[in-house]
This record gives sequence, structure tokens and C-alpha cells, in this order.
Amino acid sequence: MAEWFKEHGEKDDVVLSTRIRLARNLKGIPFPNKMNADDAQRGIDLVEGALEEMNYTFTKVDLPSMSQAEKQKLVEERYISPNLASSSLPCAAYISEDQKVSIMINEEDHLRIQCIYAGFEEQKALELIGRVDDYLSEKLDYAMHEKYGYLTSCLTNVGTGMRISYMLHLSATVMSGAADSVFAAVAKLGATVRGMYGEGTKSAGNLFQISNQTTLGRSEAEIAASLGETLGSIISKERELRAKLSEKKGLILEDRIMRSYAIVRSARIMQSKEMMDRLSDVRFGIGLGIIDDADYTTLNDIMICASPAHISADFGIDGAVERDVKRAEMLREALNR
Repeated sequence: MAEWFKEHGEKDDVVLSTRIRLARNLKGIPFPNKMNADDAQRGIDLVEGALEEMNYTFTKVDLPSMSQAEKQKLVEERYISPNLASSSLPCAAYISEDQKVSIMINEEDHLRIQCIYAGFEEQKALELIGRVDDYLSEKLDYAMHEKYGYLTSCLTNVGTGMRISYMLHLSATVMSGAADSVFAAVAKLGATVRGMYGEGTKSAGNLFQISNQTTLGRSEAEIAASLGETLGSIISKERELRAKLSEKKGLILEDRIMRSYAIVRSARIMQSKEMMDRLSDVRFGIGLGIIDDADYTTLNDIMICASPAHISADFGIDGAVERDVKRAEMLREALNR
């Protein structure tokens, strides 16, 4: 099975991924913040029964039997949220056979349906998640209001319940000092900027999530078109700033990029934050054509696979220093092939 972060996508010099999330709730069951364990299990049983009849295969993730590192590994791959990983209620997650779609049960809402693609692939994601949602809407009794649309735990999700998020690499925007003005302009256009793992998280390696702020009063197509237009402006600005920095900084910028490339290919100890910062420089160098013997999919893959929970879960390494040693080894192997 091919994970999204190992694939190529459109405009992947700036856009790492496109993720669409639909918030849905089941009629007759209290919202997760008010439900008890029996309510939670009932929701799981209803969704599982619906998915068993679907010709698009899903596999249930056995969250109760997983270690915290294994759960966090799914967070790092963006298949589940930090909230679901730490939930005390009965909850569940399902991942499609092609690993494009995941469904979280009893997160903030009864269902959080997510579709993720590498790069800028809005239309593919909309089409696939729409098929899954249409099927489930026939099998399950969604909580809806004739005027307001889908009812959700958070008022900002009422309406379509749709959140489109793009993960962007904005190295030149940050390096040139333009981040505050760009993000302020984004907010005026009805979008919001968050960290790598969404609300309440910080940016790492100059990676940011850009998503729509509201879901009420506009159709899915209108939300997608508006955010797509905003994204286009951000991509153009980032590319423009990259060209200006390259022209202005010249050898200074190239030296920074090549130093980072040399370090990730030779270091013996590498902390997670330094890895993200160094890979940001390498990604920048690929975009400028300074580095031609590495590609974005390699960087995406190692960025995820060398994250803390992946190393802990995959290699049984719990100590921070031991993880840093293993991370450096993984970087050397990936970037010296």
C-alpha cells in the first residue's frame, strides 16, 4: 500500500498535501462531549456495520490495543488526530485499503471523514471523499437541519462540515520576513493558518496548514474555489520570494542550503527539530535547482518515518538520545542512496 507521503503531487515544490475533512454526527446520539461509553460504542457499531457493506474496503485500527507510540505514529501520518489518540471514550479509526481515506469515530464529532493526497490535488480529494460520504449518508442517519445543514459539536463547522487543509512549505516567506503580512492577508480572505498538525500546534520546518475558516452559507464547491484562489496567491508569492532571495543572497543562500544538505547526509545525532529545519533548507534547494540528486518524495518519506513516534514504534527505541542516533542513521541511508 502506498502512503500519501510517498507519492508525487501537483505543485509539490510548495504544497506537500491536500486534506479534506468532513464532520458528521448521527441523529439520536449525544455529541461526543456529552456522550457516555454506551453512546460511544453505539456510534462505532453503526459505522462499522455500514462500512462492512461498502465496496471500497476499510480496515479497522484497533486503537485500544495500540501503544501510545503506535497511536502517535498515525498522528504523524495524519490519519488520526492528537485528540483521538488521547481519547478516554470508546473510539475507533478506519483506514481505506489505498490509504487515501481515514474515518475517525468519536473524535470531536461522531464521524470525521478525511481524504488526503500528496501535493495540490483538490479535485481528486473532493471526488473521493464525496463518494464515501454519499454512501455513508445512505446507510446512516446524519444529524441535519433544513436551514443550517450538517449539525456539529463546534459551531464553526455547522453547514457543509467541510474543512480543506493544505500543508505548505513557505521557506522563502518566512526567511524574507513576509510571513506576518502574508498570513494577515490570508485571514482577510477567510482562511486560517495553523501548525503542522492543525489547531493548537506549532509550525516545524517552515511547514504550515492553510484551511477555510467557515463552512456555513457556502457550498462545498464555493469553499473549494475560494480557498483554491487564496492558495494560488500564496504559491505565487512564495515562488516570487524564492527567486528574489536567490538573486539577492546568491552564494550565501546556496552555502546555507548545501551546509544543511551535507549535515543531514553525514550527522551521527539528529534531533527532530533540527531535522525539520535542515530538510526545509534541502527542500528549498531542490526548488531552486541547487540540489538535483534528491526529490520531494524522499524528503516527505523521511520526514514522517524519522519522526519520534515512528522511531519508537518501528524500532522499539524509547530514549531520546537513542532516537536521535537512529534518526541520523535513517537520514544518511535515505539521502546517500
